[in-house]
Amino acid sequence: MKKALFAFCMLVLGIVTVSKAQDIRFSQFYANKLYLNPALAGSTNFPSVSLNYRNQWPNLDMPFVTYSVSFDNFYETLNGGIGISVIQDDQGDGALKTTSFAGMYSFYLRINDDLIVRPALQATFMQKKVDWESLVFPDQVSPIYGNIFPHNTNGDPLARRKDGWDFSLGAIAYYKDFYFGMAAHHLAKPDLSFDDEQEDKLETKYTFHAGAEFVLGGRSRKYADNWILAPALLFQQQGDFSQMNYGLYASKSSMVFGLWFNQNFELNYDSFIAMVGFVTERFKVAYSYDYAITKLMHANSGAHEISFSFPLAFDMSKRKRKIKAVRSPVF
Repeated sequence: MKKALFAFCMLVLGIVTVSKAQDIRFSQFYANKLYLNPALAGSTNFPSVSLNYRNQWPNLDMPFVTYSVSFDNFYETLNGGIGISVIQDDQGDGALKTTSFAGMYSFYLRINDDLIVRPALQATFMQKKVDWESLVFPDQVSPIYGNIFPHNTNGDPLARRKDGWDFSLGAIAYYKDFYFGMAAHHLAKPDLSFDDEQEDKLETKYTFHAGAEFVLGGRSRKYADNWILAPALLFQQQGDFSQMNYGLYASKSSMVFGLWFNQNFELNYDSFIAMVGFVTERFKVAYSYDYAITKLMHANSGAHEISFSFPLAFDMSKRKRKIKAVRSPVF
């Protein structure tokens, strides 16, 4: 554990002084739809709550663990969807915590019976905290007796918490069984550095996602014995970092299966994402696993991710009019 704390300490210092901050990546993109694109707020005919958990590299003493909870609904008086989201990312067994609180509005624009466009905007408050007391620095370590010396605090950054406001834009269009979306997060580029003399701005993240749904046999989705195939792709770029995800969802009755390939162009990191989910009218739950297929696979055990969501209303007949739901994967 002490070695892990020391290693994490060096990682934190490296992030503060050298690199640029990056966003969390979720494998079940559409299960955390508000994080993917604010335009997906209120994209269904019912209010819903979503919970997400991700454990990155669990074989490490202190893995990267992320929690997310969100709510969204379509409001006819606003002709659009409202969403709220809270995400917390814990690194180093909680030594470094990043928390964000986001609110978003998505406007419903019906061009014709087949084409719907939804532009959206989002405001986010971000907070990053470091627990200096839980870290072990090089000057505290004896090569013989381990961590026995007091830490010399001269030169340490005075800040232990950084706050910042951020703004994002998004849009999605869906035509019949096809959908296309894009988003730009961190337009304000908040500075989350703990060092007053060194910036650590969160670079703008650009997202493009698209896909379609096809019913095998050409029959209606109402038939439970039909297979539905949903190919999709996702591209994201943030600073010097970019990645492409492409894959396929297959669903029949209440079961959903997914297989994705994640290609990271800068880090030479590739992985497969396998997913299985179960969907009913009252809830949906899914599990996915990221399996690295590059040299990094010998240093980590992938990533586990679990999502769970449920509607807050089941009787949609009371609505004056139903919106056309977005044809996007449930996970």
